[in-house]
Amino acid sequence: MGNKFKSKKDEFPQPRINGELRGNYNVRVVYPKDCGENNVYSEREYENKVMSLVEAKRLSDQLNLDLIEINPNQNPPILRIDDYGKWLYNEKKKRKENKQTKTELKEIQLSTNIGKHDLEIKVNKAREFILGGDKVKVVLTMRNRELSRREESKKCLYEFIVMMEDVATPESMPKDEGTKAIVILKKKK
Repeated sequence: MGNKFKSKKDEFPQPRINGELRGNYNVRVVYPKDCGENNVYSEREYENKVMSLVEAKRLSDQLNLDLIEINPNQNPPILRIDDYGKWLYNEKKKRKENKQTKTELKEIQLSTNIGKHDLEIKVNKAREFILGGDKVKVVLTMRNRELSRREESKKCLYEFIVMMEDVATPESMPKDEGTKAIVILKKKK
């Protein structure tokens, strides 16, 4: 029976570095062209070459940097010569940014004769979506006579927007699209 709780180590797989890499096989090495003082170089100054693992270790020692295994499944495996601490920091930062940029558009349906309690439930659900980082599309569907009195029918939509004011703001005023009125709410800054 395994541990069902994940530790922080499981979040980011640690690559093999320096002495953990053994054998005598060819690898593709990505390394800085020119290293000035304190190994400062820009991202654009990288070269890549296929060489033996022994040569790669020798080159990393000359540059006074670490040899990091980036992709062991490639043929030949890809290694990078870089400062391990800086590389790990940048990788974690990239993963965090990628996680944060995923926003979805959730939809909430309303009708003109919705009850007060039902409206509160929908507001709470929309609030949950907004606080989770998503945008919310609120759709008010109107039928028959409700269409002839559009402004009066939109009162529940405006009430919904007012109830969400503490966490969300509308991207624009409600738009009429046929038998529907639509507004998109986003997180307040």
